[in-house]
Amino acid sequence: MQLRTAFFLLLIFLTGVTPAFASEHYQEQIDHSENMVPLLGYRWDRDSIHVCIYKDQNVPNSYYVWAKLAVQDWRLALREYTDDQEAWNLNARFVKTEELMQDSCNVRIHIYDTYKDFAGYPDQTGAYTSATYNRGIVQSVDVYLSPKVLHGDGHTDIDLPAHAFRNSATHEMGHVLGLGHMAKIDGYLMSPQFDFWTHSKELPITSLELRTLVQAYGNDGFD
Repeated sequence: MQLRTAFFLLLIFLTGVTPAFASEHYQEQIDHSENMVPLLGYRWDRDSIHVCIYKDQNVPNSYYVWAKLAVQDWRLALREYTDDQEAWNLNARFVKTEELMQDSCNVRIHIYDTYKDFAGYPDQTGAYTSATYNRGIVQSVDVYLSPKVLHGDGHTDIDLPAHAFRNSATHEMGHVLGLGHMAKIDGYLMSPQFDFWTHSKELPITSLELRTLVQAYGNDGFD
C-alpha cells in the first residue's frame, strides 16, 4: 500500500496530472451514436424512493436478489457519479404479500413465475413499468418482472437467462426514475430490446443515463 501511494505521489510530482481512477458502479459512455436518453412525462419530488419487492413462492430467491441489486446499482451509480453519498435515496425491501405493498411503498416490484400473471396481460407479455402521476409528479410505480416472457412470434414462451432477467430489472428501474427508451433498438441499457443471444451479460449503467438524470433532478437527488 505504501509503495502504491508513493507511486501516485511521484506521478503527480513528475507530470502534474492526477491519476484517474475507474468508476466502480457505472461505466463511461462508449457508444456516442446517441447523446441523450429521452425522459418520460413524470419525475419524483421527494427525498426517498421506497421500493417493495414481492415474488411468487414458485420463483427462486435469486430473482428477488437480482431485483434488489438493480435498485442498489442505480443508487450507488448515482451517488458515485455526483460524488454525493447522502442523496439519491433508493431503498428496497422484501414483502410477503402484494397487499402489504399498497400503503408503505411508492415503488412496487412484482415478480411472477409467468408473464400471464401480469396485471396488463395479454397486452403486456414482457417486463414493463406502469406509473401513476399527477401533473408530472409521481404518486406510485408498479414494475412487473418474470423469468418467463413471450417471444416476439406471439406463441413461444422463453425462459430468460439470468443475465437477461437482471438486465430487465435494471432497465425497468431506469423507467422508475423517469428514463424513456432510446431510439436505437438494442445496445443501450435503455434500448427497447435486449438481445440476450448477442449479449453474454447485462448492459451497464453508463454516464449517459446518469447525466440525463442529473440534468433532470440536479446533483442532490430526487427532492
